[in-house]
Amino acid sequence: MFSRKVPRMKRSKSTIILIILAAVVFCCGCTGTDAPADAQNGVQENAVGVLLTLSGDYADAGESGQVALEVATVDINDYFASIGSDHRVRLVIKDTQTDPAIALEKLQEFDKEDIKFVIGPGSSAELEAIRAYADEHGIIVISPLSSAPSLAIANDNVFRFVSPDTYQADAMAYYLEETGITAIVPISRDDIWGNELRSLAAKAFEKHGGTVLDGVVYAPNTEDYTTVVAELDRKVGQAIQTHGKKSVGVYALTFDEAKAIMEAASETGNLTQVQWYGCDGNILLSSLTTPGVAARFAEQTKFTAPMFGDTYLNPGQEATNLKIEDKLGRQPIGSSLVSYDTLWIVAMVCTQTDSKDVSELKTALVKMAKTVNAPFFGLVELDAAGDRSTAHYSFLSVKKDGTAYQWVAVAQYDLWTQGQAPTFTLIPA
Repeated sequence: MFSRKVPRMKRSKSTIILIILAAVVFCCGCTGTDAPADAQNGVQENAVGVLLTLSGDYADAGESGQVALEVATVDINDYFASIGSDHRVRLVIKDTQTDPAIALEKLQEFDKEDIKFVIGPGSSAELEAIRAYADEHGIIVISPLSSAPSLAIANDNVFRFVSPDTYQADAMAYYLEETGITAIVPISRDDIWGNELRSLAAKAFEKHGGTVLDGVVYAPNTEDYTTVVAELDRKVGQAIQTHGKKSVGVYALTFDEAKAIMEAASETGNLTQVQWYGCDGNILLSSLTTPGVAARFAEQTKFTAPMFGDTYLNPGQEATNLKIEDKLGRQPIGSSLVSYDTLWIVAMVCTQTDSKDVSELKTALVKMAKTVNAPFFGLVELDAAGDRSTAHYSFLSVKKDGTAYQWVAVAQYDLWTQGQAPTFTLIPA
């Protein structure tokens, strides 16, 4: 469970309400994503493709995203019905297994089904694999998870409603400095996301006076982390000798494999002596709060990671968040709430144009994103490459409460406007 420790922070955004003129929005047809209207009740279904990592290294995030999207579907269709609209949204979900090749296969299946809007996929490596096909075949891809900066390409068919990792790296540098860490040793996935975030974090941390030491990388889908962790333990031992254990941290750029890595690390001599830090790939993992070796290790090493989004929900959205949490059985990660917002925006676009021209659909999407206050994160201001241009990260730590473990908010990083300085606030215990 996500624990809130202080009163709600004052927001600088307006109250989050979907401001839509029904008479205008619902008089138009849909895009090329729709199934035939039901002849008996006249309902027009707008099919939206979804690429989720429901198995593989990032399944925890995929499950969270699926639940959020399913709740959004019900909420959207109830809203349509309440205003007398004949539009409905229908999800077509495909599991990518956290595999870039399978992600491409599933996108090709959407193409055959004439689905033009696709939400996903779950990782930057998968997005890299499908981007060219989406451009060539007129498919608009909106990712609530991918954040590798190298995929910020102007005029392509990819939009990302989360911030590029340039901002996450900066947020992490702020947190490391505030917690007294002067040297970090990274352990990271050897893919486009892990390599880029590691490099970005190094640059950001060095600007704050920190040092990023030589770490270890591992191949995605690694099954045995014994050798990787042994090498990490050796390098952390060297760092402790030079900098002292209170000044050294391990920076883990992982997905769900964080559990296996921590279980192996618990048997080492050096890795239990320093603080551990994570990223948006391993934030809110249920495996790190389920009583066991990994949870004890995460609590012992004060494991802390940033999650995209605000520590506090937008006014009026507590009920929706609880609905998602109850169905999921745990606190949803920030990107799943981005998925919820994304489906609302796509559903609105589908009701406003019957064009099949990808350029017109992209224009409609950008306009809708910046004019409709989506339920959780409000307006989506996009930069020239189609990525979110503002950044918000909540830092959460694994802490013990009796015999249970939970994620507790400890800090908040916000960048409301490009070009301005971010705000960083530690949350008192």
